[in-house]
Amino acid sequence: MTRNKIFTVSLISLLCLVIAFAGFNTAEAADAFPEEDFELIIPWPAGGFTDVAVRPIADWLENYFGVGVVVNNIEGGGGVIGSKAIETADPDGYTFGTTSISTITAKLTSPDPPDMDNVEAIAQIFTNPATLTVHADSQWESLEEFVEYAQEYPGTLTVANTGIGASVHIFALAFEQMADINVVHVPYEGAAPATTSILGQHVEATMNTLPDVADHVRAGDLRMLAIATEERHEDFPEVPTFRDEGYDYTMGNYTGFLAPKGVDQAKIEVLEAAVEECITQDEEIREFLFDQGYTPEYLDSEAFREKITEIDQEIDRLVEEGLIDIEVE
Repeated sequence: MTRNKIFTVSLISLLCLVIAFAGFNTAEAADAFPEEDFELIIPWPAGGFTDVAVRPIADWLENYFGVGVVVNNIEGGGGVIGSKAIETADPDGYTFGTTSISTITAKLTSPDPPDMDNVEAIAQIFTNPATLTVHADSQWESLEEFVEYAQEYPGTLTVANTGIGASVHIFALAFEQMADINVVHVPYEGAAPATTSILGQHVEATMNTLPDVADHVRAGDLRMLAIATEERHEDFPEVPTFRDEGYDYTMGNYTGFLAPKGVDQAKIEVLEAAVEECITQDEEIREFLFDQGYTPEYLDSEAFREKITEIDQEIDRLVEEGLIDIEVE
């Protein structure tokens, strides 16, 4: 064998050893992960609905991993500041955070919104289905009656939302288009005042999510005409889904976990597997979420990324068709 051939064979052998060693180190690192505490960023205030729902999950993850999960509420800018903090965090796998439809709709109202291309999807943990809710004393007993009235008297029904371009406004616009009706959209600064407007009968309806109206429905002050889930909600089995009433409408908010772009895929998979077990197997967590009005609904990283992309594209469509008209300041 010539010297050149010997050198070539040796070089190939060396490269194989380097690749094998690198693969061993990657696998070893993944097996050891996590070795230190996590930081879980929630882009909303402590005590808010996301914070209340996610903290028990953070506690569960602490027990599962045997390391701390430190919740950091970074509020401000309608969720923008905390969402940007997730994007710019060290991609070492030890910082992750929550996301919702508000992370996407921020581009309608913020000059510097979060960029979903700068994050890795981990998993969806639960959804907050949209509802069509009216006052208990209203004349509408069913979704059919509501739609028929809206068609007969276009532009007269008032529907409260949580701000122009915010999630509840998006839900109402989408159903308005699907049902071929024309309503008056009344913006409020958040879900609580929108719900209060219904309770005070200042507006006829709202598309607020279930957690925002559930207690008032249970108390008999509000009436849910329909819920935008695939199947009837186990806490409100008497309320039909929009699909039950002939509308292929399954919308609502959601909460899931994201990590900064560049986190090693093996670490994403470790987090993803933990979240799956928590959301699909732990009955205490599931019961807690249902009691709060949330629907535990796990999606893995790939499916969650697809969902985010689809919602992003749907919002762009609504803007392009002139159904949402907002000037970002």
